Amino acid sequence: MFTSMYWYLFICLLFFGIGDFLGVVTKAKVSAVFVSLMLFLIAFMAGWIPPDVIKKAGLDQIAKWSVILLVFSMGTTINMRELIAEWRTVVTALLAMGVIMLGAFLMMPFIGYENTMVSVPIVTGGIVATQIMTSGAMEHGFALAAALGTIVFAVQKFIGTPLASYFGLK
Repeated sequence: MFTSMYWYLFICLLFFGIGDFLGVVTKAKVSAVFVSLMLFLIAFMAGWIPPDVIKKAGLDQIAKWSVILLVFSMGTTINMRELIAEWRTVVTALLAMGVIMLGAFLMMPFIGYENTMVSVPIVTGGIVATQIMTSGAMEHGFALAAALGTIVFAVQKFIGTPLASYFGLK
């Protein structure tokens, strides 16, 4: 019973559901993604679930297609009037991307071109960018760059998200 695809799918959906529930209950003071990642991390470290639980649940193939659908769906939901009304947010995001690109340019001699090109979109784009960039890096044989990108995302989620939630909602 505890080795079937349905069991692993149940575990994954349970972790995502707990994260989503806590995110809704706390009105996003606690990130749903952060809670889900912590549950996976604790379960991996304790040996309760295998490291390839996503693959065993059959979610690895779905993830490849969902990114394409998600990116196109996000593009169709942009309301130009809202975007113009939120011009300060747009300018802040563009300035932040500029600072990140400057930082990447300065770090390139230390961490290398490939590592930089994989990590910068992850810092600015989140989980979708992480999936796109790490799979692209692996396809081109840059396993170290893919690992660094994953670490960048994890650090951003495990350190940055709680800080942003705490200081952003006061």
